[in-house]
Amino acid sequence: PTTPPTKPPTTPPQLPETGSEPALVGAAAISAALVIGGAVVYVRGGRVARRH
Repeated sequence: PTTPPTKPPTTPPQLPETGSEPALVGAAAISAALVIGGAVVYVRGGRVARRH
């Protein structure tokens, strides 16, 4: 049995669409909000501790 000759692909290979991009954007936004919120709490906590 012989295999027929194959043509080289004309386009580069691509990963399939999984539909996870909106979830990734949402997770990144929530992560950024949590980091900023933590920084605000940290700074406020330091200021309160210095007052007393």
